[in-house]
Amino acid sequence: MPVDRINDLRAFRDFADARLSGEGVEPTLQEALVLWEVENTRGDRAETVQAIREALDDMRAGDVGTPWKQAVAELRTKHGLPASS
Repeated sequence: MPVDRINDLRAFRDFADARLSGEGVEPTLQEALVLWEVENTRGDRAETVQAIREALDDMRAGDVGTPWKQAVAELRTKHGLPASS
C-alpha cells in the first residue's frame, strides 16, 4: 500500500536534507515543517478553494443550502449516532 507523500518519513528526510545542503540560511525546524506541509498539500488546498468558490457561486445564484438541523440529522444517521446527545 503506497504511503501519501505528506506522511512519508523518507520523503521528509530527503526534503530536509535538500534544505540543509543548500546555500543560505538553514530553516528552523518549524519553518521546515511549514514548508513541507505547504509543498505537499497544495493539491488539497486548490481543491478546497475551488469547492468554496463553487459554493459561493451557488449561494449568489440563490441556493440556500441545507438547513443545519437537517444536515446534523443526516450526519448522525450516516455515522450511526443517536438522534440527540
